[in-house]
Amino acid sequence: MPSAACRASSVVFRAIATDSLAAASQLLADVQRFGLQMVEFRMMVDMEGGAAIDFGIEARPDRDPAVLCSRFARHPALCSVEVVGSSPVKTEGAAP
Repeated sequence: MPSAACRASSVVFRAIATDSLAAASQLLADVQRFGLQMVEFRMMVDMEGGAAIDFGIEARPDRDPAVLCSRFARHPALCSVEVVGSSPVKTEGAAP
């Protein structure tokens, strides 16, 4: 029987930023401040310094993704933040 860690999933967000570095540092600080576990982070920067940032956090039943979106989106360097999906969390030593 798979362990709970094997069945855990992540919520994936996409943030659109006008300032890639300011937005990335703000999002990373928020994840830490909110006591969340980040499981993935990708940033695609455009020529003007903006970016699309995809990041996943470990899904926990006590965290509402819609509330997290609104909390992440409060930063001035971000144009928008939305939930774009979920994905399985890969755990070391987990059985397939």
